This record gives sequence, structure tokens and C-alpha cells, in this order.
Amino acid sequence: MLLRMCANCVNTADVVAGQLLLVAAVLKEPAHRALASIGAVTEPHPIARDARTAAFLRSLALDPDEVLGAEVVRSAEAWVANGGYEALEARRLARKRSWARPIGSHRRLAPQ
Repeated sequence: MLLRMCANCVNTADVVAGQLLLVAAVLKEPAHRALASIGAVTEPHPIARDARTAAFLRSLALDPDEVLGAEVVRSAEAWVANGGYEALEARRLARKRSWARPIGSHRRLAPQ
């Protein structure tokens, strides 16, 4: 009886949507790392996340020191000042270019 009542409350579309969301949540990090390994997206970097969060908090006119802590904000600002985003993008482009180069067995042999 209880099972029949639950079947009336939840339809098949709700179950499928829930399962898809669960699979997406489980596969998000491995998929991002796989895409980062071939240079399609930038690699996940904890300081980059902190730098984006600090910039977002400042755009909301909030003090990031109160939310994230002064040490985290200082390290994020130092990372950005030392070319953090540019270095991440340069590494991504280098990985992308290395995947685009043919390996030795796929190179065309030069006529002799």
C-alpha cells in the first residue's frame, strides 16, 4: 500500500531526472580533469578558485577578508600578481598544442 502511494507521487520523469543529476554530480570532477589533461579547459586550481571568490565578493561590495580570511585573500592576491591566470592559460595552451601534434607513427614519411 505504501509503495503504491509513493508510485503515485513520483513519476518516471522525476526518477530519470534525479538519476541524471546524480550521475552528473559524480562525474563532474573526473570529466573536468580529463578535459584539462587535453587542454580543453583550465586545470582546477584551489588558489584560482579563491581569487575568483575574492573578486566576486568585492563586486558585491563585501569584504573578502571577513568571508575567506586574510591569509587566503593575501595568497590569492599574490598568485594573481605573479601572473596566476596567465600561467594557467599558458599551461592549458601548451597541453592543447601537444595533443594536436602527431605522434611519430602518424607522421607522414618523407620520400627518399
